[in-house]
Amino acid sequence: MADVTPNGAKRIAYIHWGNSWQLRSFQDFNHYVDDLIYIHDLPRFDLSAYAAVIMPDAMDAAAPLPHRQQLNAYLKDGGFLVVSLQGHADWLDIPGLEWTPGNCRDWLWWTKGEQLEVSFTQPLHPITDSIPLSHMSWHWGGSYNVPEGARSILEIDGGRGSLFLDFPSLPGGGRLLLSTLDPHSHNGQRFMPATTRFLQSFYPWLNRELGIDRPLNNRFTYLQCSHVPSEWHPAWIEESLERAGFKTSFAPLYQLGPELLEKTDTLYIPSSHDEFFLKSRSDELLAFLARGGNLVICAEPCQPWLPFMAPFHAVSPRPFTNIKVRVRNDRFGIFADLGEDFDGWEGIFGQYARGWSDPPPGAIWLTDVGPEGDPKPADWIWQYTTTTTGRGGYVFMHNGDNMTRYPDRGPKKEALVANVCLALRRLSMGELLI
Repeated sequence: MADVTPNGAKRIAYIHWGNSWQLRSFQDFNHYVDDLIYIHDLPRFDLSAYAAVIMPDAMDAAAPLPHRQQLNAYLKDGGFLVVSLQGHADWLDIPGLEWTPGNCRDWLWWTKGEQLEVSFTQPLHPITDSIPLSHMSWHWGGSYNVPEGARSILEIDGGRGSLFLDFPSLPGGGRLLLSTLDPHSHNGQRFMPATTRFLQSFYPWLNRELGIDRPLNNRFTYLQCSHVPSEWHPAWIEESLERAGFKTSFAPLYQLGPELLEKTDTLYIPSSHDEFFLKSRSDELLAFLARGGNLVICAEPCQPWLPFMAPFHAVSPRPFTNIKVRVRNDRFGIFADLGEDFDGWEGIFGQYARGWSDPPPGAIWLTDVGPEGDPKPADWIWQYTTTTTGRGGYVFMHNGDNMTRYPDRGPKKEALVANVCLALRRLSMGELLI
């Protein structure tokens, strides 16, 4: 069975039904999955090209039925199928497999300091080395028996059935992971943290199990836009980013193009730059984002050069407290260790950011500038996604000066840019969610 691309890389497919929770979960973990396939388009795809195929929960029960022959043929030809359906998997050709409806005794068990009535099946399945019981504990949609050739991973106490089964060696060499847990739907709803922890553990495990080694998204490129020495090549930036695990390179602005973008994961654009030139490269920058690249943009846009950017607006500098930037939302841990004066360069407020630009829908507003009663977003993060592939990298927009200046003192001196890049990398790899 062919499970590699022409360049030798194994691939994983993710089948969806158009459900928003499925799509959002794919966006969260697309670092570990290659192709998003709409279930009604399945006949156009050769599933033998994939080392694994994932069918997430929140699937309409009728949607797989027209494709049962194709999906079972994939298993019989040696494929690895991951199915999270709650009792709606009778289309699978697995002799003796039976589903029984049921759920946890108490939906509010987690509010009462109680343990859920589930445990790992003994002897322990190897997956439990990577996914602890707490990452599999919420509720479920019925249970399965354990037919011949299956191995239970997680079971209801008292012998009431299995919630997670591994069929490690089906006839023809295929493998099936079958679960009545529903992690994708709840993660996609941003409800029930255990489901997110499950997927954060499961997807790296699946890639290791298949022998797929994904890149770490640690290539950082500083785009050199101004020949002022401190702007062209900040003296400290390599050391700061190296401590954070990044490989740093520098490239002149007018070398920006597909070849340069292919060699980086995070592109940093300082605040003084040629907007006309960057607009001429907008298609290439969007393609970079579409493949999962990240952008860190320092800008006060006059002529916005990407379609999601907006013109810069300054706030009134009087009273001076208007230009004291305040942290609004630090869910990504960017500002937590920088101190309250992170926005002051040599003790001067107002250079970090003097205004804002309107963020696109779905962006996370991180810092405030302007009056306390009418704050504006000085910094925001947003995920760019394409409608065709569901993939996309992240944009950190800083509406102000070059962040290489900040903070200029304190225990975490020169850590701001590294913190931003760490947050983007963790978002890209599903370790954080937007």
